[in-house]
Amino acid sequence: MRKITQISVQKGNPHRRSIFLDGEFAFGLDEQIVAEYNLQIGGDLDDATLLHILKREETLKAKEAALCYLSVRARSRKEIVDRLTQKGYDKDIVARVAEDLERVGLINDLEFSRAWVKERLRARPRGRRMLKQELWQKGIPKEVAEKAIQEAFEEVDERQLAKELLKRRLGRYQNLEKKKAERRMADFLLRRGFDWEAVEEALTEVWEEKKIDES
Repeated sequence: MRKITQISVQKGNPHRRSIFLDGEFAFGLDEQIVAEYNLQIGGDLDDATLLHILKREETLKAKEAALCYLSVRARSRKEIVDRLTQKGYDKDIVARVAEDLERVGLINDLEFSRAWVKERLRARPRGRRMLKQELWQKGIPKEVAEKAIQEAFEEVDERQLAKELLKRRLGRYQNLEKKKAERRMADFLLRRGFDWEAVEEALTEVWEEKKIDES
């Protein structure tokens, strides 16, 4: 058993307490944990309780780190797990924090995917294939990624999107021989993740409109 001989407010953070055991500084705790465990000067701590308290403190720190990370923008579960793991938190604590944040809706891979796809289509349009790759890289489960993408393309015509992208870049290909221009245009759309059908249709329609404009 170890005796709590002093509890003092930390100078740098009024919400944290310095805990002294047997006359020596032992560790710092959030005031919330001090209250949860009803820690008081003169109280005794056995090894099991001490270990539990320290694990609770570590969990609270990990959750604060995750909330700070989330304050910048929404994150996938994998992004949160990777971030906390990189910071050196125990894998069990990382898993518990991720589960807690999911339970209260602060991590939601489907909502994250919907927002990610919507923003990508608005700012840097791309096809389904590239969107899937991006979401998979963020650890989004395949079925969740596919659902978000399917919903998005119920409102967006992928072939029309490819066509509009080409029209914006048409000036880059004006002085090229047609076959060379088509090859470069197709390569551009394929790199953006569009399937071959969307690419072919976009090329055909852009050339047809160009002929009309030039006539």
